Parts: sequence; C-alpha cells; structure tokens
Amino acid sequence: MFINPGLQGGAALCFALVVVAGAGFFALLVYSNLKQALMEASYTGHFRFLTAYQVVDNILLTHLAGLFLGVLCVSFAVFFLLVRRIRSGIGRVTEVLAASGEGDLSTPTEAPGLKAIASYGKQLDAARSHTLSRISEIREELDMLSSGPHAPEEFRKRWDALKGKIGGFAP
Repeated sequence: MFINPGLQGGAALCFALVVVAGAGFFALLVYSNLKQALMEASYTGHFRFLTAYQVVDNILLTHLAGLFLGVLCVSFAVFFLLVRRIRSGIGRVTEVLAASGEGDLSTPTEAPGLKAIASYGKQLDAARSHTLSRISEIREELDMLSSGPHAPEEFRKRWDALKGKIGGFAP
C-alpha cells in the first residue's frame, strides 16, 4: 500500500528492477543449459531412456536456487542502501529542524537521499526563509518605533499594526 508515492515509488521500482533483472539472467542461463541438455539427450537417443524431468531437473533446481538466493541478496543490498539514503536525508532534516528550534533559520537544509526528502527540505527552507523575513520586518518596525519621538496617534497606529503582525506570526 502506498502511503507516499513520491517516497515509495522509486523504492518499489528498484525492487521490481531487481526481480526483472534476476528473471532475465535466469532465463538466459536456463535457456543455454537446457539447450545443451536437450542436445545431449537427443544424441544418446535409445541408449538411455530418461524422462523429460530427468533431463532438466538438475539444471532447473540449481538455477532456481541461484535465482532465489541472487534476488534475495540483491534485494537486501538494495533495501539497506535505500534505508541508508533515507536515514541520511531524514537525519539532515532533523538537524536543521533542531537548529531552527535554537534560532538558526538561515542554514540551508540540502537534504541528501531520495527526491521526496530533498523536496521536503526545499519546502522547509522556503518556510524558514519566510519566517526569517517576517522576523526581519518585525525588527525593522520595532527599530522604527524606538528610533525617536512619534505623534501619539501615529505611534498607536504603528504599535497596533506591529501587534497584528506579531499576532499573525505567533498566535
């Protein structure tokens, strides 16, 4: 079941590619070996009476075992490589979120790994950039209010606008 096709689609395609490549390799090996076995069986002719199963059983069994073990090993390798890439990307995102909690909103995420994680990192950077610009606007307005004397009506108007900005920023 897909929870996030952007994240899981590529991983599913990797495993499908492993299975298809294994099936292709299996077909090539079995074809060449069965061709040889059937050729040898036709030469023996009436001297040995073997069933079709007896002619190809060892070939199929060894290649099926090899197919199973090969696909299993490559699938494990792909799985662990994907987990490693996902962990590195998510680890970077969590580092950036922790830094954001401590006040650092300018360090770019640049999350490695899967495309969905990198896309999330870019979205996170955009949100942090927007937050940083809003904080800069509030600081500029505070500097303007504290810079000198203002008429009471103008001060009250700017102060109310600043409270509105702060309230919209942090409810």
